[in-house]
Formats: sequence, C-alpha cells, structure tokens
Amino acid sequence: MWKDWLAFSRREQYGLVLLSFLIVALLAIRLLLPLLQARAQMEVVSEVGFFEVLEETTEHKSENRAFKKNKNSTHHFVTFDPNTVSVTELSQMGLSPYVIVNWMKFREAGGCFASADDVGKIYGLDSMVLTGMMTYVDIPDGGGTLKEGRSSNGYKKKYSNTPRNKSNEAVSDSPKDIEIIDLNKADAATLQKLDGIGPVFSRRIVDFRNLLGGFYSVEQLREVYGLSPDLVDKIRAHLVVFPKDVVKIDVNSNSLRTLKAHPYINFYQAKEIVEYRRNQGALTDKMIMEDFSSFDEKAFNKVLPYLSFKEKKKQ
Repeated sequence: MWKDWLAFSRREQYGLVLLSFLIVALLAIRLLLPLLQARAQMEVVSEVGFFEVLEETTEHKSENRAFKKNKNSTHHFVTFDPNTVSVTELSQMGLSPYVIVNWMKFREAGGCFASADDVGKIYGLDSMVLTGMMTYVDIPDGGGTLKEGRSSNGYKKKYSNTPRNKSNEAVSDSPKDIEIIDLNKADAATLQKLDGIGPVFSRRIVDFRNLLGGFYSVEQLREVYGLSPDLVDKIRAHLVVFPKDVVKIDVNSNSLRTLKAHPYINFYQAKEIVEYRRNQGALTDKMIMEDFSSFDEKAFNKVLPYLSFKEKKKQ
C-alpha cells in the first residue's frame, strides 16, 4: 500500500524534473546577480573616465594605507584656527593625509569655518578624532577677544563678542594714500595697503586668485569669503585688472580632474566636456558649449574668460 504513495506517473516525474531545474536556475541567478551589478557599475565609471577615477581612488587608498599603520597612535592636538592652520600642523596633530587634502580643498574652494562645529564638514574626519579636536578650535570672530562657550551639540567652542585693540581687518579712521594696484600681480603685503584689508583678507584674495587663474573683473572680489559689499565698493577704485593676465584652461587637453578643480566648473560640467571630446572630438569654439545642459547662461558667461579652445595636436 505504501508503495503506491511513492510511485509517480510519467507526467509527475516530468514535473519534478522541471521544478528541480527551475530551483537550480533561480539559485544560479541569485549567485550571479552581484557580479552583474558590479560589471554594470564598472561600465558607468568608464563613461566618465575610468582611469581618472581609478587614479584618484588609488591615491586616497595608498595614503590611508600608510596612515592606518599608525591608527592607534595618540593625536597631539594644540589650539588652532581651522581657517589658517597649515598642512604641517594638521599632520603633526595626527590627521591622515586624506583628511588633510580634503581640509585644504574645502578652504581652496572658498569654504570657511565660522564655528568649531563646522570642522565636522571635513569629509573623512573620524567622529572620535573630531570630538577630541573640538576643544582646541580657536576661531576669532570679528577680531574679538576669545572666550569659551558651548555649541548646541555640547562641544566647546571659542567665540568673541568683545572688540580687540588690534584687529587684522580693522579699518583706519583716515583713508590711506595708496597707488593703483594691479589685482592680478599684487602680493598679500601689497594688498594690505588697501583700507580695510589685513593679513587674513589679503591671503584669501591671493588664494582665490590662484584658484581662478587670475581676475578678469574687480567685481569678482565679492566672491571672496568675508569681504562685505561695502568693503569691496570702498577699495574697488584703487584696483585694476587686465584680462590678458588671466590663465586660461584648455578644454581639449585637460583631464576631468583638472577641469573640476576650477571654482567655476563643477563635476557635471567637467564630465560633459570630457564626454563631448570622447564622442565628438575637439571643442573648436565656445558655440559648442552653449548647448551643454550642465551650463546655464550665467554659469557659461562666468567661466568663459577662463576657457581656451585650442585643438589637441595629433602626434
């Protein structure tokens, strides 16, 4: 009797074979799916320049690999201003090269730390390291006398509400007699001759100028962090620029990484330039870029003085 329960008709046997095949097929798909997704991601990366992305990623990994050997070492924090701290000082505190590079890029892009909490904006900074660092952050606020307070998240920070006798950005009561200054050639010391420009502002102007490749208009000073419109209006009559001094970027020879490093070109705009070169060839004039979706009219006119459309020489 029990043998009847174990006997299968030919149709039922075929059904069991088909069911077994489907189960095996589903298991195979489940195992192969991650590999297919990884391959798809690699194809996307290749569209924006695989070797450029790989170079940057490898660079970060090699830096972090060397730092991880000393990951458990003690951090030696000292009082510092995150807006002026140097690479050497950050390294001596025990920060990884990757974090230091991100710190410098943040400042070069015009970023500024208004409070100790802003240090947390640095990508890659470990939360435990950030907690230990917060008590050492010393940011002069309006050139005032520093005193300790607490931010909303409980970290100690230092701020000011009492004017100091000597301020880096103090404006004198009487106007200074100065000559006309070439904004693209003046060093930080020369810029400090301007009424209201001290060591901090002069350094920010020079740093921003270097990132841009020079100013084509005095009005670009309004983009320098901390310079008020009133201060720019006050000093602009003493400044002059010559557009011929602007360093141009060759859109046909520079990499995606170099293009996006310019303050007026973001990643998506740089990517569209590189993709056009790869698919259509050299950009021969500005008219081509006018149709790029990543540039609106304002952004295009802003960056245009810095672009060169020289065709890449064939070897």
